Amino acid sequence: MPTLTGSALLLAALFSCSASANEVRTSSVERASTTDGLFGTLTSKLGPVVNLGYAAYVGNSTLPDVTFYGGIPYIKPPVGNLRFAPPHQLDETPNFLLNNDDVIDARNWGPLCIQQPAVVGIGNEDCVTLNVWTPSNATSQSKLPVYVYIHGGGHYYNSAQGFPANDWVARSGGGLIAVALQYRLGLLGYLSSAEISRNPTSGPNNGLFDQRAALEWIQRHIAAFGGDPTKVTIGGESSGGGSVALHLTAYGGEANPPFRAAVIESPGNDPFYTADHAEQCFGNVTKQVGCDGSLDVVACLRKASIGAIVSAVNNKPSTCKYEPVIDGGYIPDITSKMFAAGNFTKVPILAGHNAQDGSIFIGAPATIVTDTDIINTILKRYPLLSLTTMNAMLVTYPPASATTPWTTQWERAMYAYMESELGCWDYFIGNVSGKPAFNYRWDAPDPNILAARGAYVGAAHTAELFYLYDGTNSGPSASVAQPVFTVFNPAQDALARQAVAWWSSFARTLDPNTFALPGSPTWLVASQGGFMVADLGVNSTVPNSGMALRTDDYPTRCAWWRSIGTELRL
Repeated sequence: MPTLTGSALLLAALFSCSASANEVRTSSVERASTTDGLFGTLTSKLGPVVNLGYAAYVGNSTLPDVTFYGGIPYIKPPVGNLRFAPPHQLDETPNFLLNNDDVIDARNWGPLCIQQPAVVGIGNEDCVTLNVWTPSNATSQSKLPVYVYIHGGGHYYNSAQGFPANDWVARSGGGLIAVALQYRLGLLGYLSSAEISRNPTSGPNNGLFDQRAALEWIQRHIAAFGGDPTKVTIGGESSGGGSVALHLTAYGGEANPPFRAAVIESPGNDPFYTADHAEQCFGNVTKQVGCDGSLDVVACLRKASIGAIVSAVNNKPSTCKYEPVIDGGYIPDITSKMFAAGNFTKVPILAGHNAQDGSIFIGAPATIVTDTDIINTILKRYPLLSLTTMNAMLVTYPPASATTPWTTQWERAMYAYMESELGCWDYFIGNVSGKPAFNYRWDAPDPNILAARGAYVGAAHTAELFYLYDGTNSGPSASVAQPVFTVFNPAQDALARQAVAWWSSFARTLDPNTFALPGSPTWLVASQGGFMVADLGVNSTVPNSGMALRTDDYPTRCAWWRSIGTELRL
């Protein structure tokens, strides 16, 4: 990584997409600060204040027992000459002259990052912020464990706003601090080319480096909120889970990473681009923006209007995605090779996937009837796979029979798609880490996905997020103004409470059982051959969750996908 240079409803006010941290002018002492550390106590009539030394923020205390601090910058705004640059550290020089007039309003979320597809006026470049939920009685001496969530969305859309963690804090009895971060997305976060790499002021993978910069900011400052920087767990779903995997393999494994444990939900990164393909996508951007003939392409791109950037985001070949690339440093090589060689940071993990994790990606059942249909479905994701490999896949996933978990050609394709990454990496990482690992399979569907796509998709990709984050699985984007929450029915609420207790218990103690809800089944470590099945109760407020043992065919199929990891480019 380049060196840094420099619960179903949350208050509607918290979901203003355009809100930013604005200076508050007040000398009131009506509300006491929640911090009493090195830099002294500042106050605001708007809420509790946390003083970081270089800046002070007032939080939103309207939720019972939880204070929310939103939209806090953790790096310099990546705009102007810092567009396409690695993150630059803020000036965090302590200012002992800060007074109540200097307190910044952090009662709301920061703005969205620019999405894909993009719309002028929705999302900002200056969006790289994080959000903190802390027990209202926490002090700088509390030393609470910290859970940091990295949102998914293919590395090119979504935001932290869809994943409120107030329930995690409240239901833990004030035993946890939660953080959700935003990072540069898509073209602005992951544009790569030889030109980008050789320019001394720019580089690839900046979205990933933003995440790392946030983790390092947390190491420096979370104590002021009541957190313990030695007890940080990172987690994410889909590309957020894929990002967690990349932080585990960073530099081939680190002795002292800025976290002690990881949660990996349905991890998903697209195949790494070849250098030639990255150049083709870069060329499309420079042409769209009008920089293809410039002597200094990076300087030209930095001067481009945001409207030109939006045009480039929206007018690209379908084969071009702007995502993490192998850079020889933070991402040394293909991820599966790094894990297989043991070149990753070994920490306790909680990892799993959804029962039908591939269903929403492969089309309707009527579209997949023949073996050729299955091959074409897989090639859409992995276009570089050879015919020989495709034929081997059909052997690894044989036609439906009494011994296969699939009964139709569509289900056969769904299993193949799912287990190529989303449904096998959790098992793979957990069994090579040498540290305690807790695996799960999520069997409860998201009712919103069922309503939108049809019941055949089952417990589809992102289904668990509906339960973990108050009835939503997506943040605002260019097409959705704000998160939409669905009130749980009793069975959903029961599973949500059980799952949040498990996840937060792991973040607190590295064991999901320690603070599990009474009556929850014991979650055994993966080395004992099993995984937790999380599921709804049948007409009941008691979840139907319990441990299950793996059948031999599943590890065999996962091992086959690992054996072709280089060809997959995963």
